[in-house]
Amino acid sequence: MSRMPVWAMVATPFDANAERICEPSLRALTREMLSRGCSGLIALGVIAEPDSLSLAEKSRALAVILDSAGPAPVVAASTNRNPDEAANELRVFAAQFSGRLHAVMVPVLSPDPVELRRALVATHSITQLPVLLQDLPAATGVTIAIDHLQEAVTGLDFLYGIKCECPPTFLRIRQLREVTEAHLMTGFGGLGLVDDVLAGADTVAAGITVPEVLVDAVDLLAAGEVGGAREVIGRSAGLINFETQARTSIAIRKEHWRRQGVIAHSTVRPPSLPYLVEFDEHSRGHGFVLPCAGIQQP
Repeated sequence: MSRMPVWAMVATPFDANAERICEPSLRALTREMLSRGCSGLIALGVIAEPDSLSLAEKSRALAVILDSAGPAPVVAASTNRNPDEAANELRVFAAQFSGRLHAVMVPVLSPDPVELRRALVATHSITQLPVLLQDLPAATGVTIAIDHLQEAVTGLDFLYGIKCECPPTFLRIRQLREVTEAHLMTGFGGLGLVDDVLAGADTVAAGITVPEVLVDAVDLLAAGEVGGAREVIGRSAGLINFETQARTSIAIRKEHWRRQGVIAHSTVRPPSLPYLVEFDEHSRGHGFVLPCAGIQQP
């Protein structure tokens, strides 16, 4: 088993009042995740609070990430649930960053296989880029039956992959692998990484603040040490669970990056909950003991 790519899910650091993007922090976060073993970056995913960003902010964040990524590939996500607005975003990204994007990521927004396939074809037509499909009903409220998802993606040569985050992930990954050679990406913070990879996943999404844990697990799997990979994930399971709870996950992860000295502030925008004093005991228990000064605002 060869080493598989680990894709960093990049958050959007804000200034102290969450009024604007903190570009020094975003640059530092991009470089830090790559330095810890991530091989690519996914920008403007759910962790980036895209619903709170204007199109201008999205374009600026994407530009900063691309400029900071060096040779690492970057995927741009459009999570907009409005088809016309999503199409406009994709056109802007494709035009503004022509030749610099590795792929674009869009969510499953219809349970109907014909409609979903039509949307994927339209996305590729607009961008002329490979398409990564995110199957995450927890964020979209849309659940597609596995046979309908199989029907929608079969034979699409421009499909880069599917980010598989609809449980049971390990079963759906096996069923998707029967019909597509596209990449199948395991998510959910890496908690189910080992079982998803054994089922057929060949790429990993890393949104947690210790992405090196997932990199270590991937290296162990590549060496055939399945038990060792399970142990690595098991030791971090509590942290992964703490960092991936709905509504609190983004602020907690930002605070953990702040305490590691990577970003300047842990501020978020609604509807995410801010980091509360009640969370501190848990963060300290997971090893994020002393808040660091972080990066100073210019």
